[in-house]
Amino acid sequence: MMTTGTAIIGGGASGLFAGIFLKRAGEDLLILERNPECGRKILITGHGRCNITNLKDPSELKKGYNEASKFVYPAISKFSPADCMKLFQDELGVRLKVEENDRVFPVSDRASDIRDAMVRYVGEDNIRTGFKCVSIKRKNGLFETTSENGDVVTCKNLILACGGQSYPGTGSDGSGSRLAAGLGHTINKPRASLSAIPATYESLNDLQGVTVENVSLSLYFDGKKQASAGGDLLFTHNGISGPSAMKISREIPAAITGEVYILADLVEGLTDGELVGRINANPRTKLCNLISDYVPRSLASGICGDEIYCRDVRSEMRKDVLRKLRSFRFDIRKTPDISSAYCTRGGVILNELCRDSYESRLVPDLFVIGENTDVDGISGGYNLAFAAGSAFLAVKRILG
Repeated sequence: MMTTGTAIIGGGASGLFAGIFLKRAGEDLLILERNPECGRKILITGHGRCNITNLKDPSELKKGYNEASKFVYPAISKFSPADCMKLFQDELGVRLKVEENDRVFPVSDRASDIRDAMVRYVGEDNIRTGFKCVSIKRKNGLFETTSENGDVVTCKNLILACGGQSYPGTGSDGSGSRLAAGLGHTINKPRASLSAIPATYESLNDLQGVTVENVSLSLYFDGKKQASAGGDLLFTHNGISGPSAMKISREIPAAITGEVYILADLVEGLTDGELVGRINANPRTKLCNLISDYVPRSLASGICGDEIYCRDVRSEMRKDVLRKLRSFRFDIRKTPDISSAYCTRGGVILNELCRDSYESRLVPDLFVIGENTDVDGISGGYNLAFAAGSAFLAVKRILG
């Protein structure tokens, strides 16, 4: 049996941040990581470059956390993106750069530099790998954590930092929710966020790999519009992806019953009258060529074919083309796959946590941080910014 002041279950981003803050304060700590190494998910973030934070002002940054925007504000303001940059550059020795949309990356473009610096700072003596926690008990004011091999670690303070349920091969397999539930917490069922969407659509040709810029998506189910999102759209082998699709993916219902579909305005800002006027003014132009002024050629061809001239376009065909450009339909018959999503929606419900410390309202000295909570941010460094901020507040409370 081992004893420590604070045990952190999970050596991902939020767990490593908590370890850094505790180590910096000279506190006794132990990270319990189930994998042979920490930070596996860090290595795949930002397409292997690690978008470690987003340099927007916290008052603007909070808008990227959906329903949790008010709850997360103390975390992202008390340990701001600027604080995160200072930590990495001044204390962890990683040079950073700011790119489009205030996204922050290591100058090297290597996520491993971020992960390795975090692990190095915490120190191998404060990390125990191969520890898959299967139970937690509260005894005499202490927590007793037990691994599947029967190893036991006791501690006064316990931080759950197990992540969500996306990319389970990295360690985020939903165990954090199960452990929290075992301690009495309520769990919002995890589902995919920031995910590609499986969908079917009508086209005359294969559109896999085609990207359309500045698309507006609207999600419909239960007979009405439920959500909207904008951005670029990518056609995939089995549906859609890209920024707009990933933003709206979290709103797809957990169970598909009845009609669930997305309508895409592929030519936002172009009026029906303007398009009809162009068709009428260019009788000798192929319709596909004209439409390809607004969308990629392969998509234009998929909508109306390659051979028809504008002079031959009749009323019904014109209406059909306009409908597909303004309301291109994607039918959704299955939910996005959480195992390949970039983030998890769901986890420990927020009203059971203190927003200024992430301490449990149900169990004293228990803290739940990062993606183990029901917080999911948009793409662009938001989720790692929250991982850092929530870890900072938890450690601040532990330090008193």
